[in-house]
Amino acid sequence: MIRFNEEKQANEIALINIFESINGEAYAAGKPCVFIRTFGCNLRCIFCETRECWTEKNLLKIYPERNKEADPFKWRTAKEIFNEINEIEKNYLFKSICLTGGEPLMTENNDFMLKELLALFVNAGYDVGIETDGAIDYTDYKKTFGDPIVDPATGSRKGVTIVADYKLPCSGMTKLMLKSNFDLYSEYDIIKMVISDNAEEWEELDKVVNSGTKASLYLSPCFGEVTLNRIPEYVIKHSDKNIKAQIQIHKIFWNPIEKDV
Repeated sequence: MIRFNEEKQANEIALINIFESINGEAYAAGKPCVFIRTFGCNLRCIFCETRECWTEKNLLKIYPERNKEADPFKWRTAKEIFNEINEIEKNYLFKSICLTGGEPLMTENNDFMLKELLALFVNAGYDVGIETDGAIDYTDYKKTFGDPIVDPATGSRKGVTIVADYKLPCSGMTKLMLKSNFDLYSEYDIIKMVISDNAEEWEELDKVVNSGTKASLYLSPCFGEVTLNRIPEYVIKHSDKNIKAQIQIHKIFWNPIEKDV
């Protein structure tokens, strides 16, 4: 959600929060990271864990203390976001941020992301992971920012990495996934999936794995809903594919329902 601030003569985006944590999954798992969580989402997944991004009413349920404020959102310009994170990151070995939501790349956010916010971080040498939902066309982002620069010795990155959360059938959102994105991804981009024992999910997983996409694939368990050993067995069976098993480690270190961790 974007608005123009007349006083600042700049666009502002509605944020849920900016917070420090470790990255919980994919290529940067376990590393310190600063998260930017934006308000707004184009999907309504059945098992969504960030429904505070859906509506202002949901936001106030999670953060009831914001009822006392005139505006529950944290409105920030691109420069304000960059300066706040630059101050946090000065003590980190690797500059790393995760842009997440909700859905940070909603159509209404395109100009802000492409022309204002992301350019600041990329030009400053940051590793920018964008957690997005797989229902967004990434063509403009890939054309603008290309692939990240990866240090072969350390694996550290600079630039933009797409981390697309491909929604399997139990989400109720599979029909909205843009398979045209499969042709856009490079080997540095990520498709992550959370899977249950539902047979339709494994059939959809097969389609993604055999799509020919260059993206790295990460498969996580839906805890309590999947026979855990099915995941490593699947990865071994498909050892010729670029697929890895993972656990969302932030849910191990903190209560899965805890926010801003």
